[in-house]
Amino acid sequence: MRWGTMTTKAKATVVVAIAAVIWVGGVGSAGALVGAVVSSAPTTASAPSAQAKPLLETPAPTRRSTPTPTPTATPTPETVVTEVSERTPVPFSRTTVEDATVPKGESHVTTAGVDGEKTTYYRVTTVDGVEQEREEVREELNRAPVAEVTTIGTYVAPAPAPAPEPSDSSQHELITPGAFCSSAESGVVAQASNGRSYQCGGHGPDGNGRLHWNTM
Repeated sequence: MRWGTMTTKAKATVVVAIAAVIWVGGVGSAGALVGAVVSSAPTTASAPSAQAKPLLETPAPTRRSTPTPTPTATPTPETVVTEVSERTPVPFSRTTVEDATVPKGESHVTTAGVDGEKTTYYRVTTVDGVEQEREEVREELNRAPVAEVTTIGTYVAPAPAPAPEPSDSSQHELITPGAFCSSAESGVVAQASNGRSYQCGGHGPDGNGRLHWNTM
């Protein structure tokens, strides 16, 4: 019987038997066993199929290509240079002035201080968005500050005039001998232009009760 006319079941039996014989008796015994099995196989097998395949089919080797990895490019740092501005206040200064019309020890602010404002420009260097360097380029004064002025008083009031001292003979103005003198001057001694001393009421009041500069 031809191999192509054998049934699938018969083919399977032959394959198993050949494998056993090869294991025990070698390839020669396997060939004799194949001839005996084929000759005794049933003849009722169907017509050979056009798609019959050999008993042992060696698969064709499959070739697989291994992709070559693409090297990752190293990113280049991005450097950016820009100019930025910043506004900041300019503090005002303080000064004082003296005023002789204001009493000493008093002070008050005559001009209020006001801060000014300036703009500073910088050149900024960044690498990948991170600031690396800041350099001042120029500065502009937007508004000048106003200085604060404080007035300090220096006026000192003059001391009061001393009270007049009581009159005495040595400080009395020259009198006229025999002239009238007031009762407040009674007993006061004064000199006349002739160099002599006279006393008010030295001889007592006259007939009218009035006092005169009399000789002592």
